[in-house]
Amino acid sequence: MIYYNDQYPKYFDQRYKGIPYLLLDVPKIVPDDNFKELWNEKKVSIVRQRPDERYPYKNAEEAEENFKQTGKVNEYTTANWDGFIGLSSESADDRWTRSLVDGPTVLPNFFQQLNDYLPIFKLTQVLFWSNNIDIGVHRDLNDQYSWPSSIRIMIEDENPEPTFFLKPFDENLPANSLSTAIPSNIRLDPTVKFVDTTNSLSNTFIYNNKQWGHGAIKNPGYKKILCSIGVNYDFHKLQVLLNRSIEKYGNNI
Repeated sequence: MIYYNDQYPKYFDQRYKGIPYLLLDVPKIVPDDNFKELWNEKKVSIVRQRPDERYPYKNAEEAEENFKQTGKVNEYTTANWDGFIGLSSESADDRWTRSLVDGPTVLPNFFQQLNDYLPIFKLTQVLFWSNNIDIGVHRDLNDQYSWPSSIRIMIEDENPEPTFFLKPFDENLPANSLSTAIPSNIRLDPTVKFVDTTNSLSNTFIYNNKQWGHGAIKNPGYKKILCSIGVNYDFHKLQVLLNRSIEKYGNNI
């Protein structure tokens, strides 16, 4: 299948290759005043609805048998995340529980900021998720390019230190392999990059989903809500924003 973003300018491969992530030089993107009420009302436990190439178990029973043999989480019964969907489309990821709201209607200011500040040709998906457990190093199924292509917005973070991180991806693993555990000494690993938006003017970042895998630590007693957006890019605006962001915040290599 050919995706819209596959049409990216090929010089991106050299200009931005290997950059793990960038803080984006945009104003802080903040939710509408009713977001907390909406979160409490609409969030659900996010569990798997169907298999995919890296998680081939067809149902909860098959996944449970695999769990007994390997310890790999049964994603049909164990909720990796809580959350809801603010916007979906035909090309959106449909592997998980869906609690869908009409985001542009119920969060109009938030969606206006997305369109005002980000290099969007078309929004294809907006998710609000909070991880309940450690999320091992993996790559997302879509947007695997050699340049930073996956956008996240930090909506809320109670953690005393950053928990979202990137690590060089082991190409000897299957393309979309999901590890089952995070080493206890992950913060001592010199190859790991933790994304810290705490003292930044921006709460939005974009990361590499090909050379780098990503994961998230769950600290009991603390909550983090990330917004994940699917975008068909305006590539001219994206290039301008990437260059401006590198100049302001650096490339984190």
